[in-house]
Amino acid sequence: MALKRLFFGIGLDTQSKSRITQWLNQSITHQKPATLARNWHITLAFLGQVDEPTTEALIQFAGELTLPPFELHFSQTGYWPQNGIFYLQPMPCEVLNNLAAPLRKISKEWQLYSCPYRFSPHITLFRGHKGEPQVQAPVTPFTLSVREFHLYHSHALEDGLHYTPISSFELSA
Repeated sequence: MALKRLFFGIGLDTQSKSRITQWLNQSITHQKPATLARNWHITLAFLGQVDEPTTEALIQFAGELTLPPFELHFSQTGYWPQNGIFYLQPMPCEVLNNLAAPLRKISKEWQLYSCPYRFSPHITLFRGHKGEPQVQAPVTPFTLSVREFHLYHSHALEDGLHYTPISSFELSA
């Protein structure tokens, strides 16, 4: 039975990706390339290797969630030295937490993956970066309107890692 590496997440729109790319190119001094803009997202729940019947059950479960659309406001960066991750972090958002909680819970209950860390939403800009990248100017604050979330398949192709949505879920209360 084929397994797929899956996670629930929120994608970024083209305008947000352009803003971040411009800021990275103009205001950040770094030692290695940034993560690929095509893969920028906010992970809601990592699921690990999942078989097809469980994938279908996850899609049904996520489709039954009812939460309103919301906005995420970004203006802060952060750095985790243990894994060299430099990231953008949204301001705290209760609806975001309410979306992530049942997805993370079902992953644990179904024994897919149990994250040992508290939910810390972020967009990973650099991974494995030795030393925090130097920020010459802070990111211009921006807002991401969240109207849907996705079940992503993480897989490698000839041109690198891809996070491909295999199902999408509209937010509406």
